[in-house]
Amino acid sequence: MRLNMFVRTVSLLLAATLFYGCPSEELTSARLYVKEKNWEKAEEMLTAAIEVTPEESEPYFLMGKEIYARNGEWAKMNEMFDKAAELGPTDKLPDGQSLLAAIDTWRMFYWSGEYNKGADNFNLAINAEETAEKEDYFNLAIDGFSTAKDIRPDEPGSYKNLVFCYIQLNNQEMLESTLNEALNVNPEDPDLLFTAGKVFKDNGDIEKAIEYLERGLRINPGSAIGARYLADAYYDKGDMEGAIFAYTKAIRSDADNPDLHFNLGVLYLQLGDFEMTEEEFQKVLEINPDDDQAAIGIGEAYEGMERWEDSEYYYKRALRTNPDKPSLLRALARVVYRQGRVDEAQEYLDKAKGER
Repeated sequence: MRLNMFVRTVSLLLAATLFYGCPSEELTSARLYVKEKNWEKAEEMLTAAIEVTPEESEPYFLMGKEIYARNGEWAKMNEMFDKAAELGPTDKLPDGQSLLAAIDTWRMFYWSGEYNKGADNFNLAINAEETAEKEDYFNLAIDGFSTAKDIRPDEPGSYKNLVFCYIQLNNQEMLESTLNEALNVNPEDPDLLFTAGKVFKDNGDIEKAIEYLERGLRINPGSAIGARYLADAYYDKGDMEGAIFAYTKAIRSDADNPDLHFNLGVLYLQLGDFEMTEEEFQKVLEINPDDDQAAIGIGEAYEGMERWEDSEYYYKRALRTNPDKPSLLRALARVVYRQGRVDEAQEYLDKAKGER
């Protein structure tokens, strides 16, 4: 799967967050200490305000925003924000903004800062040339995306990008656990389902892979990537008919993909359907005339159909760029011999023996 470069999110302009109403002395003092950036005293006064007026939403909101978020204690921040939202779902700010909107805005602000750190380091990792440098940047990206996940546990983007990082680092344990988390948050994301299918396929759990891939294709039936992964899974399972069906489906969505046609040609060749083999490899050559493996595939198809001259033509076409390839020389010897040119066939065989 090709990984796209991440696009930085844009932080929102933040509104003032003072509330209407007559505050307690403790809350008034807390506001003053926040303004003075005296965080120790602000926390002390907010704690007191919560004890004195536990039914008021503002102290919880300020505790989450000004104390816990500032300290990077995201679970506690979310606890305070959730409590404030529970107590004051209709509370308004002096500028008319609702408490709930303010909570969403600040969560987005903190989340986007960490997400952008992850995205920036991911991009640096992709562009890095040294392996150690790549790993360092990917680990920094993981730190950013992990923190973003803690800030907004219901935001699927953080999980998806962590999955991409673990794929790059080949960290299978964290990859699988993060995929499970991601699918719990967004079980209907086809990209996640396709990624999960590929991961399970690579780990040898073919049945689980097929389950995830078929789920993903039910949601996004036009996905060439999902269909290709499913075809690969069926192939690994030994289900050639299933693989052919999946590759055919993938080609309908990505008709100019030479790899899909090539793989489908290989499957038809293995099944002995030489006409369909020739057809698929011809499509590869239409897209990429220099694909020697496709030319060899056509030669094999014609050989299977006992069309010796046609087979010779494509083998020789491949031989132009592979003049010393023993398997190709032996193939030429076979089809030339079938045409009665015994001495020429022996020359190809002798050359093949010499190139071993």
